Amino acid sequence: MQNKLQDSKKKSGIRSWVFPLVLGLFFLSFALEYLGSGCAISSVIGFPCPGCGSSRATVLLFQGRLAEALHMHPLIILSLLMLVVIVGSEIIKYVRRRQGRDWENPLPRRVQNILAVSIITLYLGVYVYRMIKYYPHTEPMVYNWNSVWGQIARFFMRLFAR
Repeated sequence: MQNKLQDSKKKSGIRSWVFPLVLGLFFLSFALEYLGSGCAISSVIGFPCPGCGSSRATVLLFQGRLAEALHMHPLIILSLLMLVVIVGSEIIKYVRRRQGRDWENPLPRRVQNILAVSIITLYLGVYVYRMIKYYPHTEPMVYNWNSVWGQIARFFMRLFAR
């Protein structure tokens, strides 16, 4: 039993930092949005990312404004559901390991991979659709000219316009 726990710890050693990082970034972006700041990716490159509008959608959802939340990001409910499932499974895994018992994911690895690829494909499909339909004139799919790259682009546009 002890060897099995050590093997599972070795396997999850690389992945053990991914969950806290993703969770921390989610809450940081939520806090930044709530405090009135913008997206870090948009602040650097200017283009909206596939998750653009998620923080605003979460705030709107918690305010009970479902239609506006779905406009900001159509997959916000799926995102929050995935967050709850991931946090829940990590808590169960942590508790089981503290009790000295092993925890195995009830879904086979193949099903997990299919779900992951499906969700990534869905997010990218929604992103492409939103970029085609709304970019660059409708929030949240607008170009941020105040971004680092936007400032550099404007500098060169002014330089070569003369």
